[in-house]
Amino acid sequence: MKKLLSKWIIAAVSIYLASQVINGFQVSGWQAAFGAAFVFGLLNFSIKPILSILTFPVTLITFGLFLFVVNGILVYILGMLLKTVQVSSLWDAILASVVISVSTMVLNTIFGVKDRHKRD
Repeated sequence: MKKLLSKWIIAAVSIYLASQVINGFQVSGWQAAFGAAFVFGLLNFSIKPILSILTFPVTLITFGLFLFVVNGILVYILGMLLKTVQVSSLWDAILASVVISVSTMVLNTIFGVKDRHKRD
């Protein structure tokens, strides 16, 4: 439970940070960032596997870089689902997904939050 809460907080901070860095990606505030992190987690759980399978050939050809586009599509969908998240274009969504991914990785490393697939 503690790890789940830590991951949720880190995701919210990363989403808020992306909204401060990318002009075309806006989040209303901290509360909206926490709600967006929750919905983004649900999208990653439900839609990302389907998109990843459908785009596997392109992902393979681009050596995995197309996953940033897949994540950008999820950020764009997040903007369509939540009124508190504004996404101007797919390009802004892709840039926001890069910022979210990198900042999440850095914060997970700083705070020692391990991936759920790895054994302690």
